[in-house]
This record gives sequence, C-alpha cells and structure tokens, in this order.
Amino acid sequence: MSRLLLPILFLTFALNACEPGSSPQPLVEAAPAASWPSESWQISTPEQEGLDGPAIRKLDEEFRAGKHGYVDSMLIVRNGRLAFEAYYENDYQTINADLVTAESGPWNYYDANWHPFRDGSDLHTVQSSTKSFMSALVGIAIDRGDLSGIDTTLGALLPHREIVDPEKSAITLDNILTMRPGFEWEEDISYWDPRNDGIQVESSNDWVAYLLNKPLAHDQGTTYKYNSTNTQLMSEIVSTAIGKPLNEYAEQFLFGPIGIKDYFWKDAPEGFKDAAGGLYLKARDFARFGLLFARAGDWNGEQILPAEWVTRSSHPFVADTDPADPDFNVGYGYQWWIYEGGSDGRPFMYGSWGWGGQFALIVPELDLVGVFTGWNIYPDANYEYAFRLFYERVVIPAANELK
Repeated sequence: MSRLLLPILFLTFALNACEPGSSPQPLVEAAPAASWPSESWQISTPEQEGLDGPAIRKLDEEFRAGKHGYVDSMLIVRNGRLAFEAYYENDYQTINADLVTAESGPWNYYDANWHPFRDGSDLHTVQSSTKSFMSALVGIAIDRGDLSGIDTTLGALLPHREIVDPEKSAITLDNILTMRPGFEWEEDISYWDPRNDGIQVESSNDWVAYLLNKPLAHDQGTTYKYNSTNTQLMSEIVSTAIGKPLNEYAEQFLFGPIGIKDYFWKDAPEGFKDAAGGLYLKARDFARFGLLFARAGDWNGEQILPAEWVTRSSHPFVADTDPADPDFNVGYGYQWWIYEGGSDGRPFMYGSWGWGGQFALIVPELDLVGVFTGWNIYPDANYEYAFRLFYERVVIPAANELK
C-alpha cells in the first residue's frame, strides 16, 4: 500500500501556532503562572514552559518524516499555554484511492470525505475519544440533577426499551461507565475483521437494540470488555433524561463554557448522537477539553464538572485492561484510560484514546496536556502509540526538570 506523507505546513513556530485567519498573540516572556485560553490561546515555547524543546522538535521531525505513521497534529499545552503546535498534511484522497471498495459514507473509514477530516474542513474525527466526552456529559447531568446517580439501573434509565431480562435490566450506570456490563462482545480483534462486533453493529439500524439482544457472558461488574456500543447506551440515556439532543446539552453545559464553537457530531441510526466515536473537533478545541480535566473540572473559576467526577473518571477501576500483555499495563476509569499509574515516582497520566491515534493526554501534577490526531488505521501501518512517545519524550523530562 502506498504511504504518502506530504511536507508539514510548518513555517515558523509563531505562524504555525495560529489558527487560519487569526493574529498571533505575543510570546510570553515568563511562564510561572497558569493561564486560560479565551477566544484563542496564548502562545509560548517549550523552553518558556519548562519543557525539553530539543526533544519536542526531534519528535516533530520524526512525525514530518513519517516515522510514526500517519500523524495529523501534535499540540502541547503547559500552564494553560500552547507551548508547541504542529500540523502534518497527509493526502488521504490519494492514500485511500485504491482502498475505497465499500459504500461511501460515515461508516466507511477509507472515505476521505468522512475520515479523518470532515469534508475538507479542519474538523478531525476523535473516534473513541468521543467516549470521554460522553462520560463528562453524564457527570454534568448527574451534578445538575438531570440524571439519577451511578447506581441507577438500565431498566430505569431506558424504560422505553422494555428490557425484559432482569439481569440486563439490573445493569448499573456505574458498570456501563467502566465497560463492565457483562455483555458478550468481541471488539479486541482488528476492525477490519468482520467478526468484530464494533463493525457489525454499524451495519445495523439500531445499535442499542443490537447490544441489548446480545447474551450476558459475565456477571456485571466482574469483567472488563471493551465495547463501543456500551457507550452508545449513555447517549440514549442522557438524551432520554434531558428530553433534547445530546449536542444541544453539550453546547449549553460543556462546549460553550470552555469555548468550543465549531464541531460535527454524527448520528447513530436510531437517532441519538454517536457517542461511540462520532465527534469531530479542531485540535485546539480537543486541547480545551484536555485542559478542563487537567484543571479538575474548573474553567477559569467556573466548575464545569465536579472535581469528584474528574477523580472518578481517572481512577483505575479496571487496573489492567489486558493482563495477557505484560508490556501494556493500561487501566480504565469512567471512559478514560490510565496510561501511567504514578508508581515509582513517575508522573500519573491518563487520557482519551481514539482509533487511528486520537489522544488527549493529561498529566495533572505538571499542568500538562498533549493532543495528537492521526489516522493509523491501515493494516500495514508502522507506528508507535503517541501516548508512549509523549510520556517518554515530554512528560519524563518535564518531571525531571522539577527535581
């Protein structure tokens, strides 16, 4: 398969750190205090924010050379300022030209009008990182009293589904949030494998019905099983509880307060927003979401999310999502991945994770956020996960700088 990586549109750091049509803000002269983005971000440099500039620029060079596959952006936020920002242009129309065989549209991942960018815009799919946004909206709905608590059962949350199996009806929201509802599900194999339930469900006309018709293979709360449609349950749950589309609720209580104005969100066939992986964002707005969590749900003095919800989101309720792989050691919270548990004096890091390389990575103790987008979906793609690169190249040097 042809793999083309066009030169990065990277002229000078100051120009590259500005959105199209915007004017660059002055570089910060000193970086001790925390900042907040307003309409745009305050621009800084790695060195001014206590980061290893040469290491970051080396990683940028590797991305531009295609060493880590198809990466579309890298943003690093420290102390609330953009310390580094780069975009990498990949010609997906050409890359996918010989691969588009199925029907075009939102579920064809080789359709360059839909993936990874939406219809030629700079809105990039965040894939399963959408799940982390869904978790945030659940936390907001509970805090506002629009949704009952985490011990509420599926039968009570989705009464219109008339779930007759008492075990399925008794599944709690808590176990849905941690991917432990107990359904029989296979999503641990390639998404190009037709046995993958995550692919099969996209061919159905009702994703939630597909899941509810699955048998239970485990008692709820006992077994972690990654399940994208499990998250779709929450889209329907919250939308049912609030009586309005999920995106309108997000605009009012999440997107709007933190400055996200431009987005696209796909619909699932049953009429609810696709919470499994349907959200598209600009990279800078993806970073806003990461900063919200890095700051424990606070946004410039307004508590958008309860700090307790952020704590639960980043708690490893599932200590190891893949015990069979001794080199993985990644936990899972409320639709967030725990990449580094903070043992042996190493910084704690958690984040979102979307298929193809969509990451919002959060290191609270360093007030540090890394955002990556990409499209490493191809069977022969040769790459290293961005969360590992970010941790070793950016997080560890920043932590050492404080010692």
